[in-house]
Amino acid sequence: MNLAALLALLATLALGIAAGLLWLQRIRKPLVVRAHLVLALAATGLVLLLTITAPAAETGPPRALPLLLVGLAAAAGWSAFRYARRGAKLVLALHAIVGVASFLVFIAWIRSA
Repeated sequence: MNLAALLALLATLALGIAAGLLWLQRIRKPLVVRAHLVLALAATGLVLLLTITAPAAETGPPRALPLLLVGLAAAAGWSAFRYARRGAKLVLALHAIVGVASFLVFIAWIRSA
């Protein structure tokens, strides 16, 4: 299960980078964005399942932190998509930073669990 969540987050991150680079070039590929969204929802579900069922670890980040960061990244991504005309650049930057941070925190959490 850890591997499935890790791969889903990695694929989400890769598609997010691809979508971001295309967005910076002003190329619109809705399929890439939709695939990023679907993978992000699947990864969020897997992280939720893992963090709820995992026992509390003595070291490492708290078990709610990966889920909190993944949820925050998903909310920021949805907000950037929803309000694309007003202030989306800042929200999109927040989405990217929190998304990468959630991936790294999830890796640290897996290693300590």
